[in-house]
Amino acid sequence: MGLPALQRIISMQRERRRRQTRAHGNELACLLANSFALQQLGLSHCSKIIRLKIPSLLQRLITLEVSACKRLQTIEIEAQCLSKFWFTGEWLVQLSFGEALQLKTLDMHCHGAVCEARANLPSTFPNLETLSVFSYFEMVNTPMVGSKFPFLKHLTVKLAAAPAYDYCSLISFFDASPSLETFFLNGFQASMQHPSILADPSGRRRMPKHCHDKLRNVTIAGFSSAKSLVELTCHILESSESLECLTLDATEGYDYLRCSVNRSGKCFCMRRDAILEARHGLLAIKTYIEGIVPPKVKFTVVEPCSQCHVVEL
Repeated sequence: MGLPALQRIISMQRERRRRQTRAHGNELACLLANSFALQQLGLSHCSKIIRLKIPSLLQRLITLEVSACKRLQTIEIEAQCLSKFWFTGEWLVQLSFGEALQLKTLDMHCHGAVCEARANLPSTFPNLETLSVFSYFEMVNTPMVGSKFPFLKHLTVKLAAAPAYDYCSLISFFDASPSLETFFLNGFQASMQHPSILADPSGRRRMPKHCHDKLRNVTIAGFSSAKSLVELTCHILESSESLECLTLDATEGYDYLRCSVNRSGKCFCMRRDAILEARHGLLAIKTYIEGIVPPKVKFTVVEPCSQCHVVEL
């Protein structure tokens, strides 16, 4: 098959046991210049590439995935029909999207991804509908800025947050997304580092009430007794009259880790301190959340397995 007829995926991956595929910027540029029918492009472990430019002549390119290209500094995209972009790296590189304003799905995994997504992405991707951000270590609170995601419907946030991180700062995404329908948060920690609401005699803060009138489905996995996480949940309940389903999961949040699904018949192990914190999270739910859930909302609480995750106090 000739290059102009290429319609699937160009994938350049490191081969550990055989020979290593190395792509230089000029070689890749030449390849792309002759791939007019390209629809999907995946680049992985391309350690020689410093600058990636996706030319406008790739009029059929829909999906771009870039992962673990450790020397990459800049991505320039001029392909106007691109609708899906996945990026995985230690840090987010400089992004330039020119006229590529059709992007509807963005998935980014890197340090500080949550702050970066809220602060700098809205003006770059005005048509974004689905946003997933995974931050390996989030140290800075999500900023309150005026920019909007006018069409964002689905938001997924997975983060390992520093002890000082305020989960309520995620309200910034709700205020910026008038069309938001579903929100998934996974803040699972191997050990509890945030101040617990159970140890704070002042109780919970009450956030300024806003109207999130499209939000229907919310799931929070890795639910703990972290004070700001409980406060965020209460804010969602008090500000989202359209809410239909709320799920609070005190485990890692992955069904495939449970004994009912796993072939071994046993749940994947949870550390002792994680199980104990899950119990604290369940107590926080009963104390601060259960009583304010409207009758119309389907409320689900997921607990650690009573057979596989048992610890003595």
